[in-house]
Amino acid sequence: MRISVECGGYAEAAVVCRTANQIAALSTESLAGKLGACAGMAGDDATSRGFAGAYDPAAREAVAALTDLTHALIGLGRLVDASGRAHERAEASAVGAAGLRTNAYTGGGLDEDSFVRVSPEPPPSSLGGSVEPGLGDIYEWILDQVEGFVWPGADVGLIRDAAASWRRTSGSVADLTAHLDVVAGLLDRQLSPEIPLALAAIAELRTLVEDTADQLLALADACDDYATAVEDTRDRTRALLTEIGQLVVEEVALTAIVAGITGGFGGGVKAAAALARIRAQAPRFHALLVSLRAVAGAAASRMRAAEDRLARAREGFDRFLGLPVRDERGEAVPPLGWGRSSLDDVSQRGWLRAHEVPPGHTLAQHVGKTVDEMQARIVSESKKRVSTFADEASAERLIAEAITRKHEALSDWATSGSKDAFVIDLDLGKPTGRSLSHTGDLTTCTGIKAVLIPHGKDGWQLLTAYPR
Repeated sequence: MRISVECGGYAEAAVVCRTANQIAALSTESLAGKLGACAGMAGDDATSRGFAGAYDPAAREAVAALTDLTHALIGLGRLVDASGRAHERAEASAVGAAGLRTNAYTGGGLDEDSFVRVSPEPPPSSLGGSVEPGLGDIYEWILDQVEGFVWPGADVGLIRDAAASWRRTSGSVADLTAHLDVVAGLLDRQLSPEIPLALAAIAELRTLVEDTADQLLALADACDDYATAVEDTRDRTRALLTEIGQLVVEEVALTAIVAGITGGFGGGVKAAAALARIRAQAPRFHALLVSLRAVAGAAASRMRAAEDRLARAREGFDRFLGLPVRDERGEAVPPLGWGRSSLDDVSQRGWLRAHEVPPGHTLAQHVGKTVDEMQARIVSESKKRVSTFADEASAERLIAEAITRKHEALSDWATSGSKDAFVIDLDLGKPTGRSLSHTGDLTTCTGIKAVLIPHGKDGWQLLTAYPR
C-alpha cells in the first residue's frame, strides 16, 4: 500500500485530543465539586431510600466513567502523536515522550501544553438529610394521627442543583464529539495502513462519548422528575391538611385542637369524632405516598439502566487507557494497536468492529440477519446458502473461540510473511447460528468458518466469518 501522510495532521489531531482531554477534566472535577454539596439531598424516609439506592451507585459509576473518558482521550492523543512521530522516523526516545506531557489536575488553571489526569472525589451518599415540613403545630399534629404517613423529607433545592449539574456536564460531554470529528477528519486525509482502523476506533470512542452524555442526561431527568414529584406530593398534602383542618374545626373549636396537641381532647364526643374524621382520611394520605413511590420507582429504574450503560461505556474506554507507544522490540505502536492484530484483540468486547473496515464485512453480512434479509441476499447475489450469527455478542464470542483454538497455527502464519489468507473451518459442536438455503430450508449451524488476511507487520484482519 502506498503511504502518503502529512505529519502535521497527526500533530494537529493530537492537539485536538489534548483540548478535549482538558475539557473533560474540567467538566469532571467541576461536577464532582457540585455533587459534593448535595450530600443527603434525598432525605431519609422510605421513599428516599428507594431513590438513593439507585442514585448513589449510578452517580459513582458516572463520575468514574467521566474519569475514564478523560484518560481515554490521553491514550488517543498520545498514540496519535506517536504514530505521527513514527512516520517522521524520529528517534525512538522521542516517540510519545517529548511532545506530550501528562499532569495531574486538581482544579484551577491548566497548562495548555499538557494532557491532564483527574482523581475526583466520589459523590457522597444522597441519603440521610431531611427537610422539616414547616407546617405549623396543628397540621403537624394532624399528620401524627395518620398512621404510616411520613412527610417526604427530600431537599428539593439540592436535588434540582444536582440535576442541573448532571445536565450541564452532559452537554459538555456531548460537545466532545465535535473534537473527535475533527481528529477523524485530520486523519482521514492521510494515506497509511493504520488509518482505516484508526477511524473505526475513533468512531467507537465517539459512540461511547455520546452514550455517556445520554446517561448523564438520564440522571438529570430522574432527579428532576423526583424533585417535581416531591413538590407535588407536598402541595397535595398541604391541600388535604387544609381540608381536614376545616372538617375538624366544624366539630371542635380551634382552641380545643390546640389544647389537644398537648393534653388530648379529653375524651369528649366531639373530640373523638374529630379524630375519627382525621383517621378516615388516611387512605387519601397513603395514596399520595403511593404516587410518589411510583415516580421514585420509575426514576430508580432509569438510573439503574444508566448505571449499566455507563459500566459498559467504561469497558469501552478501557481500550484507550494505558496504551503503550512502543512494542517489545522498541518499535512505535500505531494508535490503539491499529494496523496490528493479536489474540488479545478478541478478548475485548467490541473487537469485531475494529475488523469491519473494508474489506472486512462480518458484521455487515453475517450478523443479526433476518430470514427475509438472508433470502434477499440469496436472490441478489445468486447464493445457494447464506448464514448469520444471532447477534454481535455471540459472533464475537464464537469467532474468538475458533481463533483461540487455532492460535498456534495463526501465530506461525502471521509471522511467516505469507500473503495468502488464513482459513479456519471448525465444528464447535454447539449452535453457532442459522443457515438458509436457496430452497428455503432453515437449519441450525454448529460450525464456523473464518477467513483472516495479512494486515500490517505480523498482524492480521478478519475478512469474514460466518456459521456453517
